[in-house]
Amino acid sequence: MEHKSYIESKVIFQLLRYITNIWEEKYDPKTKKVPIIIPMVIYHGREVWNVETNLSNMVQGIEDLSDELKTYLLTYRYEICDFSIKGKKRIIGLTATKVALEAMRAGTAMTEKEFKERLAIVFAYINQLPEEQVQDWFEGCMIYLLNVREDITIEDILKVQKEIMPGRGEIVMTIAEKLRNEGMEKGKLEGEREFAIKILSKRFGNQLTEEIKDKIRKADEKTIDYIEDNLLEITIEELKGLLK
Repeated sequence: MEHKSYIESKVIFQLLRYITNIWEEKYDPKTKKVPIIIPMVIYHGREVWNVETNLSNMVQGIEDLSDELKTYLLTYRYEICDFSIKGKKRIIGLTATKVALEAMRAGTAMTEKEFKERLAIVFAYINQLPEEQVQDWFEGCMIYLLNVREDITIEDILKVQKEIMPGRGEIVMTIAEKLRNEGMEKGKLEGEREFAIKILSKRFGNQLTEEIKDKIRKADEKTIDYIEDNLLEITIEELKGLLK
């Protein structure tokens, strides 16, 4: 599985490398077999995914080859789960995962209308979380969205919140006042760092030590982009290696 927040035309080759690496590692010398792998890309960028998903369609001149010659060509396809604003996929799974992915969708919304629609979905999912998690997730999403989008304000978020989470007014206003006092001047990259820490903390618990969090806060943009693209499948060991 590969996560992408942008359209990558060569992802099919990246997945192929993953497949061959796994097969080399999992090859059973007794049976001389390898496991079945279904490659998948989870995408949450701005535009609809428009990249070829079938390798055979990328081979130049394949339509002119005989059926016999085609048997010598490597061919496979991958599944694309397009969670872009314009995509048709619906996010299913754990509520916290839904919150994270929908927040990313809201962060890449192209219009004010799309942003508000996505934000409403984020708040609806937050409302389904256990009571002790609501404030933490709401604050994390607000920090993330205010930092990745320059066209929205705390007030814009609160307008949507009042419609979707009317019973959470006191908690939300406390968070809003806290953010106003802090000034929200951290910038886009720092907002992405804090959002990554929020999600990874939920995944790894105490394994995500303060030392690792500090390294994430100091990581460069390229490293943060990689972590964000792999938030839901990166292992704690991979994370530690990435942050060395």
